Amino acid sequence: MRRRKKIRLNYSKERVLFSDVLPYECPIIFSNRYLYRFLAKYLWVGQVGNKEIQLKQTKRIDEEDSSVFAALLFGCYEHGKPISDLKHKNSALFYPYQFNIAHKTNKNRTLSIIHPYNQWQVVEFYDQYKYSILYLCNQSKYSIRKPYKIAQYFYYRDRLHRRLSGHESDKVELFFNEYENLKTYFSYDKYSNIYKFYEDYRYQRAEKKFKHLVKFDLQSCFDSIYTHTISWATAGGADKIKVLPGYHGTWVGDAFDNLMQSVNARETNGIVIGPEFSRIFAEIILQYIDQKVEQELWEVGLRQKSTYECYRYVDDYFLFYNDEKDRNLFMESLTKWLKEFKLQISPSKTEEFERPFITKVTIAKQRIEDLLSNIFLIPLWEEVESNLSTEREEDSEDEDSNKDNEILDKKFNIYLPANSVNARIKAIVRECGIEYRDIANYLLEKISQRLDAFLNRYEIGFKKYERLMSIENMDKNKVEVHAQRVQRKLTSYLVSLIDVAFFVFNSNRQVNTTLKLQKIMNSIVIYGKRHGDFKVNPKVRFQTISKDIIFKKIQDEIALVLATTDSHRNTLHESLYLLILAKELGHAYLLAPEVIESFIAKSELQYNLFACIILLYYYANHKCYDAQKDLLKKEILKKYRLVAESERKRNSELTILTADMMTCPFVDDAYKQELLKLIGITEMKDQQMIMRFARKQKYIFTRWTMFNLNKELQAKISQEVYS
Repeated sequence: MRRRKKIRLNYSKERVLFSDVLPYECPIIFSNRYLYRFLAKYLWVGQVGNKEIQLKQTKRIDEEDSSVFAALLFGCYEHGKPISDLKHKNSALFYPYQFNIAHKTNKNRTLSIIHPYNQWQVVEFYDQYKYSILYLCNQSKYSIRKPYKIAQYFYYRDRLHRRLSGHESDKVELFFNEYENLKTYFSYDKYSNIYKFYEDYRYQRAEKKFKHLVKFDLQSCFDSIYTHTISWATAGGADKIKVLPGYHGTWVGDAFDNLMQSVNARETNGIVIGPEFSRIFAEIILQYIDQKVEQELWEVGLRQKSTYECYRYVDDYFLFYNDEKDRNLFMESLTKWLKEFKLQISPSKTEEFERPFITKVTIAKQRIEDLLSNIFLIPLWEEVESNLSTEREEDSEDEDSNKDNEILDKKFNIYLPANSVNARIKAIVRECGIEYRDIANYLLEKISQRLDAFLNRYEIGFKKYERLMSIENMDKNKVEVHAQRVQRKLTSYLVSLIDVAFFVFNSNRQVNTTLKLQKIMNSIVIYGKRHGDFKVNPKVRFQTISKDIIFKKIQDEIALVLATTDSHRNTLHESLYLLILAKELGHAYLLAPEVIESFIAKSELQYNLFACIILLYYYANHKCYDAQKDLLKKEILKKYRLVAESERKRNSELTILTADMMTCPFVDDAYKQELLKLIGITEMKDQQMIMRFARKQKYIFTRWTMFNLNKELQAKISQEVYS
């Protein structure tokens, strides 16, 4: 078993920024890592007085340039006022940036990124109420995903990719400073992902005790939540609040209510979707409802884990029972209390099961496991395989040369019929009566895991050829011929695997499947970059022509995804995100400008924040994209002019885009100044200070240069998120 390095964290309140604020579905080049560093370095704190919140810089460094940049970032800039005067009214209005991702067939889910000023508010809220949150989230016996303590550790493991890229050191190289790899502010109990519940003893035990299972969830839960109901849940119920005219409490419920309104343009109906703090908000409300339901059922003789068992994962419910009467009593009580909080059960998503509780999806996953075993577990060098341990993390450099020599007598035989595998996947979907979205993410994750193990096995075996080339009297031509033959067969195998992976992705284009696809391709790309002349450098793993074949295959598949975007109109971001992967292939594999132009035309691209930064990241300073970049810059200017001048600094999308453009090395200072004028910063001195500080800060949201896809994927995918 591969070991993971456990790293203890120091506590910092700004940690909330990269764990609980941004949606998981943001592009991988976009994060709050550098916003966190900015706030932690200069420590902006709020002082409340006269119905205003004033931000003061109180830590270590007091730079005028940073204050001007903060004025831009927090929307505090006022023409003619001192830069140090950073303040907002308590009732200040900010508009979140909203973007769509693919959710269900031909349906989108709208996610939100809140204004940087609101993000600072979330930091302050967590710092003040973290222990109250923990208390309120630990009242229900039904909940199986709830924060139970402040996270103290993160785990780091990247040994496989160091090996595949030719680096053998076992030194743990932390890519992020301190605890920037931590993805949740709180540790969660009991399950970080719903699928873990199905494999847990609680589920298995419930199946032994109860004959029936009903699964259901809440209809448009986050869209339906009325923000004031958090005060009801924390103050003992709606009745206690409603009978107190003019009630203005100061406890966590009222503070949370005010925060959720502040981040969502003072809206009270519905909460922003995507950030973790929204799920915590919903959890507090649902925990209160859980308590009321359990209490009512207790009074009529129904006992949790005796008469029935109920488990809730965010807004997904699992009710195990034997007697139909008990089920009806439960549903009546839950429906009543949900209605009290403006919520209701979704009838279309209710599923009934009788023991044994096995779903069509479970059956499909079992068949997929069998299929992948046939693909990946074949011996590579016949009997030699038995001597290659897949669990070994370090290889011995003084292997017996006779054992190494035996590999020259063994046949290397791997073959992957892509069309046949794709046909088998289609058959599994049809025979099990499921949809591709039910298994696509699972399938790509399993391919990724199996591929890593497969390449590890291959690496251990291929080292025999490498060591043989170092033996003085060895026939190096013979070794080279064998090595090249093996490399060609591996190339063919990986090309077929790329075909299968993109087939699965195209069957269900979602952010999760995009990330899994990127991880698969990244493993192949970093291995393919070790190319050259084996005779000259035995450490290479591919002939240059083999690398070209693989990279061209990936390039062609990405181009095909972009070309077919007109038939996948609800997957704009999922397609755009692949440009980040495409850039990893290198300058020689840049997509033709016509491919980008066609994609923009067919997708009817709306130049939103993520579209702008991804395209600009991909164009960089490549001359072949000059025309496309000029068009993009014009479209960005149009975005600003479509928003009323008085509203621009309170618009999350424009604020984030402006800050990012200040750090972007792919646009000139004159263009940056034009953007600053449009956001309301017209003084030349202030513009120069902002641009000077941006060069020093280097990044704020988007990592424009020195981007490491492997490291970022490790950080992203290791994050187990609500699904």
